[in-house]
Amino acid sequence: MAAEAKSGTEERGTKRSVYAAFTANLLIALSKLIAGIISGSAALLAESAHSVADTINQVFLLVSLRTAREGPDEEHPFGHGQDRFFWSLLVAVGLFVAGSVFSIYEGISKILHGSDSHGSFFVGYIVLGVAFVFEGSALLVSAREFRRTAHEANLHFREHFRTTRNTTMKVPLYEDVAAITGIAVAATGLFLTQTTGNHLYDGLASIGIGVILIFVAWELGTDSRRLLIGEAMPPESRQKIEEIMTSFPEVAEVLRLLTMHLGPDSALLTAEINVVDGLTTDEIEDLLERITRKVRAEVPEVTQTFIELHPEGKTGDPGQID
Repeated sequence: MAAEAKSGTEERGTKRSVYAAFTANLLIALSKLIAGIISGSAALLAESAHSVADTINQVFLLVSLRTAREGPDEEHPFGHGQDRFFWSLLVAVGLFVAGSVFSIYEGISKILHGSDSHGSFFVGYIVLGVAFVFEGSALLVSAREFRRTAHEANLHFREHFRTTRNTTMKVPLYEDVAAITGIAVAATGLFLTQTTGNHLYDGLASIGIGVILIFVAWELGTDSRRLLIGEAMPPESRQKIEEIMTSFPEVAEVLRLLTMHLGPDSALLTAEINVVDGLTTDEIEDLLERITRKVRAEVPEVTQTFIELHPEGKTGDPGQID
């Protein structure tokens, strides 16, 4: 029950982060697009593409929150939790294609062809300032919700960010930080273009925004890929599980322990263990039940457990599967 409550709290926090990011990105995308057209700034147009990509990405994440809740069925006996990882991977692809590629193209085009005149720089500064406020607000919401889940997991913010498999919650954080950085780069490019009259700086700012998006897309894509191809639980979790199993006097040795994430807050555990000789069938069943109950109580992410028992000193036929 505690694990379910924790999962529910984290999902509500994830939804709040995604909704906040969606609202901010939608408003900002429109503002940047209008300002980019008026000012003729490649950096602003690049930032508008960035915000459009972010807005679409939030829709992907909202879809993932719905589809991942579907229960197990004949074709998906462990549920649909990994759907969250798939949609996060699509977000990474979207950032790369719709954001970084457009930004770099726009920057190179500006450098090569340029323009001797610019529109209103003032409009560009106003929109960037408004965008900073909106993105900053969205970042505060995302950071607050992430900090809350880290506190519930008794982890520091950085440690939780490194170990969490909730890619849906990490996406708004990545995007909001990238957006704030991109706004600063765009403003710098706009200012240097205004003061020097050289469109080179605007083009370089656009390319810089593209590079930032490539980095974010790579980080998100790498996280999602590892989980989609069956990443194991963190080493500290696997060690804790082994310590729990060997804490039972009937267990002589853990021969093999395999884990795989089934979703942001669920994992599959399979293990082979040697047990002392002389256990009756009832004692074996009781041992399996006690091991499973303790593992799931102390490591709530473990939701599916399959344990094979072997007599001490033998690794042949399994004794029992739970």
